[in-house]
Amino acid sequence: MDWFSGLTSEPRALVRAHREALDRLPRTFQVSLAAELRKWPNFFNPEKAYFQTLIDQVGALSDAQLKDIFGPLRAFEVRVGCDRISGGDPETLESRLLDYLRVQGQYPNWRREVAATFDKLEPLLEAKLYGSINLPRLVVMIYGSGIAIERDSLWRRFRPIGIPISLRLDGADSTQPFIYQLFTGTSYRSAGGGQPSQAGFVDAHQAGAVTLFEALREQRGFSPFDTWIFEADDHLHQICERSAATRPARDCAIGLSYNRLQRYRETLSDAIYSKVQAGISGPLQLAAYLKTLDIIPEEGSTLYSDRLVRSFIRDLFLEGAGTLIINNTFVEWGAVQALKRAQPRLVVARFGVRDKMKPFSSLLLFSKPRPTDQIPILQDPLGSFVDVELLSYYIWLNAEEIPPFRGKTLYLLLADGVDEMLAVTPGARHPRSLNLPPATLPDVAATMAQWLQVTLPHSSGRVIEPLLS
Repeated sequence: MDWFSGLTSEPRALVRAHREALDRLPRTFQVSLAAELRKWPNFFNPEKAYFQTLIDQVGALSDAQLKDIFGPLRAFEVRVGCDRISGGDPETLESRLLDYLRVQGQYPNWRREVAATFDKLEPLLEAKLYGSINLPRLVVMIYGSGIAIERDSLWRRFRPIGIPISLRLDGADSTQPFIYQLFTGTSYRSAGGGQPSQAGFVDAHQAGAVTLFEALREQRGFSPFDTWIFEADDHLHQICERSAATRPARDCAIGLSYNRLQRYRETLSDAIYSKVQAGISGPLQLAAYLKTLDIIPEEGSTLYSDRLVRSFIRDLFLEGAGTLIINNTFVEWGAVQALKRAQPRLVVARFGVRDKMKPFSSLLLFSKPRPTDQIPILQDPLGSFVDVELLSYYIWLNAEEIPPFRGKTLYLLLADGVDEMLAVTPGARHPRSLNLPPATLPDVAATMAQWLQVTLPHSSGRVIEPLLS
């Protein structure tokens, strides 16, 4: 059977150009590749570039190279009998092959063979994809207000490789002034005069302070796909919406807020519940149905939206364990998926306070509990701190596994109202002996802007030079 049938024009032309080499690939590799290429319309540009490079590279391999790279995996498949399994389409066959390998107790061995294959293949791909790319990237992780910060253990996993910097908050000890100064470099008091207040916050925007997100768009030509914001709440979304930019500030980033997407989450859960109640033959039928869902978020629930973003949001909630019910899992998983798939220049992940975990029966997804079964929602500030300490570390670990981020990314960790931040500079692996003087939030803003090669025209901050050297 032709597993590459039914592709859209771009991947179909790519396969046609290298069909002889692709037909010689091991069955599990070929079927997996065909299943991935069927997702082409929902790929971001870096994903398309990866698969184009992969197929071009496979087509350029000599017979000896094909045997060296793929021979062990092919021999393994013959040994365990993968040729006995059939399926009507790539997704079905891929699922049946994996089930067969698990039943035979060969799944771990197969994973090792696949990993060994990519150990030989990936260096060739990385050299072509990223060999001449040395773009600075920035990941900012913020603990939102309400999280019970334990100063003795704050950023514990990062301390061995991070640079601690004391912060002079200058009145920015609550959420709005904190993140406003951080992403505009503008003194919160200077625009409105007097003590910080909601009115002063709005006045500052009316005064025309430009956010880092807008500066990247206007000065560097960043598209929304170059800048991603993930939030448990929506304070950064508000900053973008209240900006006095001449162009729509909402288009300066892909912004996804767990709170703002509440109606979307409910609609998605209801659709799946209805499908399950109507009856399905199994997980493959459900998976096929989920791919047809194109739920459009409510107006204003995202900063920017198109078909690709809608597909990303759907996958974010359907493929990420816990993203439908835990806000901080949504933030972490979303950031990791954006890093891997869109490979942006700037990612901001802002965590919040999650609800207390409920008994397992009340967490069953897509169920409709009786009113008498419902449990009051209570927040868990301390549990949230424990979670985000680990989730922020996961974001760093995953980013450092991605070639365009490895050794090229500056990581900043901050917490609303906390007078300290931690910086992890590119390639950091050992403790730094730097003893830097206290900085202000506008200083941090100026440093982020300098790192990404833009200026914040209204910023009063000074660049923290040691972080950039």
